[in-house]
Amino acid sequence: CVGCLILLCLWVMLWDGCAHRSDWAKHLFWEEFDIDSLPGEEEYPDEEAIIILDEGRMDIYTGRSSDLSVFEQHRVVKILDSRGQAYVNIAIPYAPGSRVDKIRARTISPEGRITLLEPEDIYDITFYPHFVFFSDRRAKLFTLPAVEPGSIIEYRYRLNIDAMTFWHSWRFQDEVPTLLSRFTLVEPAEVDVHYRLYNIDLEPMVEKQPAGFRTTYIWEARNIPSGKIEYGMPPGSETMARLALSPAGVETWDDVADWFYELTEPQIRPGKDVKALADSLVQGISDNSEKCRRIYEWVRDRIRYIAVAVGIGGYQPHPAETILLRRYGDCKDMATLLCSLGREAGLDFRMVLIGTRHTARPDSALPSQLQFDHAIAYCPSAEQNGIWMDATAKGCPYGQLPWYNRGVPVLVIGKEGGAEWMETPEAVPESNRVAIEWDVQLAPSGAAKVVGRTLLTGSQAVNLREDFLTASYEERKIWLETFLAGRCPGIELESFQISGCEPVSDPLEIEYTFRVPVFGRIRSGEMILQPGRIQQFTLPDHFRARERIHSIRLMFASRSTVHLEVDLSPGWSIPPLSHADSLCSEFGRAHWIWEGGGNRLSAFIDYLSGTDEVRPEDYPEFRSFIDGVRIRNLNEIVLSRPEDDDEKDPLEGGMHDVLR
Repeated sequence: CVGCLILLCLWVMLWDGCAHRSDWAKHLFWEEFDIDSLPGEEEYPDEEAIIILDEGRMDIYTGRSSDLSVFEQHRVVKILDSRGQAYVNIAIPYAPGSRVDKIRARTISPEGRITLLEPEDIYDITFYPHFVFFSDRRAKLFTLPAVEPGSIIEYRYRLNIDAMTFWHSWRFQDEVPTLLSRFTLVEPAEVDVHYRLYNIDLEPMVEKQPAGFRTTYIWEARNIPSGKIEYGMPPGSETMARLALSPAGVETWDDVADWFYELTEPQIRPGKDVKALADSLVQGISDNSEKCRRIYEWVRDRIRYIAVAVGIGGYQPHPAETILLRRYGDCKDMATLLCSLGREAGLDFRMVLIGTRHTARPDSALPSQLQFDHAIAYCPSAEQNGIWMDATAKGCPYGQLPWYNRGVPVLVIGKEGGAEWMETPEAVPESNRVAIEWDVQLAPSGAAKVVGRTLLTGSQAVNLREDFLTASYEERKIWLETFLAGRCPGIELESFQISGCEPVSDPLEIEYTFRVPVFGRIRSGEMILQPGRIQQFTLPDHFRARERIHSIRLMFASRSTVHLEVDLSPGWSIPPLSHADSLCSEFGRAHWIWEGGGNRLSAFIDYLSGTDEVRPEDYPEFRSFIDGVRIRNLNEIVLSRPEDDDEKDPLEGGMHDVLR
């Protein structure tokens, strides 16, 4: 009967699942490795773990209009010490239209005992817990049981991706050594495979088939060293050995642009509310730049940014009318609303795909939408060189971009599709500036009252302004007290005010008054001033190693200045003083100027970082330069009491000796 047949099928499925689980509990299935001869701490004394096997397989079942792609991963890791515990917590992200199944995981103890991951210990969570109401990204989460040093963990899973063929890359290298890494791609033979390899030289094994069948590509690498992590290095996608693939059906950059155009253009079309808002924002305005500014500032200030992927797999924005109604959106939503408002105002607004400096620089030789991690807008007609707009950067004034969007190649989507490669403008170091100006009333004890001002512009201002915009008065006060205490311990803040936040504009200006118990240190009948500590030059703290493997990539080049005007108290004086020092290199320059006499002292420090990238071969010279700046910032100015003026040189043992 039909019922019996159904029961029989269910029993077979259950038996099959139990059989697999039983095999997984008892047997190893590693063709390439013998568990008794695996390397350990003796072979890798500095490592916390070894990846024994890491293999992935992507099966694509159709071409341009894909119905299904299936990705499977299998990983085996040997844990060497407690630091390797980081490898036992597994998260498998997935989006709507995809599902994760066939998760199996186990731990093999040093004695060979196998402990299985129980199904009830696999959790389904939102991938962005702080945005649970907005995010459609989720993850399967689990941790391996019974792990101790010497254990081997093993897990595998399958990810089914409906109607998409996007699988961008495979990383052969990790932060620990990998014995064997293998990636297999199986797709229709009539689809051309476009790929690029980075930081590794491999030839795939290809099993080519005629049209109507499926072709297999296998990339395999063995004995890959650990990818060392260094402070300030470029993103791992630039330094690690990896494989990148174009999505199936993508042949040119016009394909990428046309794909994004088809997704976004219907969403950009304005509804009645967008039209009404555009009219109200630009009514009576004839200047294109002013129209552009009003639209950008309205979206920046009124649309809440949620930094998650929403929509179909994170690629298609919501309709502009919906974004306006909800008053929140991610980067592509905000760019969509900008374009909708701008076009309704008669301006040429275009969508832009951008790979920020958080990721590898886009490779123009490999057409793929997956090289980009952000979307912004561009108006070529607003200024002579156009205006770039990222409304997610809430602290960014009109006409500027945040540091991670600057100086990178971008894909501008044409009016009717099609791609145009452009590059966002760089900022000169002087535009990213911090200037500290202090008027100091010095007491006989060395205590002081300081009336100060700190000015920030460019990226220096954007980063801090974004924090201030969401901070309360008390939180801003705590930040300022911390900022000042790092320069003068024991400060008591009396008053402060901040301008340049609302409305957003440069400079960001912080004015304040504080008292400090020790501004000048009394030592052996002298008072010691150290102006360089006000600059708080901490860059040398991060670069103490003698050599570098990777380049140094700083966020941005910048300039910082400190200007002190010190009124000396009665009982202390300084003879006529005029001293200048400087240090210059290809990485920047620094100047120190002390001037004074009698009851007045002026100190000025000017540091310019001339580059945001340092090659490994230039690292010794860079380190010498920043150490030289630090040393000169230790210079001391020595004040004398009037009766000692004939005997004491204010610089004796101080700047003349550099280090005192």
